[in-house]
Amino acid sequence: MKLAILHDDRGQILATSRVEDLKEAGSTFTRVGMVPRKGQRLVEVDSEGLDQVPAHQLHDEYEIDVHTSKLVKKKKP
Repeated sequence: MKLAILHDDRGQILATSRVEDLKEAGSTFTRVGMVPRKGQRLVEVDSEGLDQVPAHQLHDEYEIDVHTSKLVKKKKP
């Protein structure tokens, strides 16, 4: 499964969304998603191992490496 992550130019996670097959989920919508604003980016990452991680924990403990566009654990100060 995939996870869509909206982040700022420093890699801070602003929003997350699970990427699902809309027809399979029974939806009549053809497209859904987040739209990045200026200074924001949207990436899709493999959510393997993250399915049981609550959203607030993703925001608190993870960030996007802006050079590789990969989800990484935050470095402790």
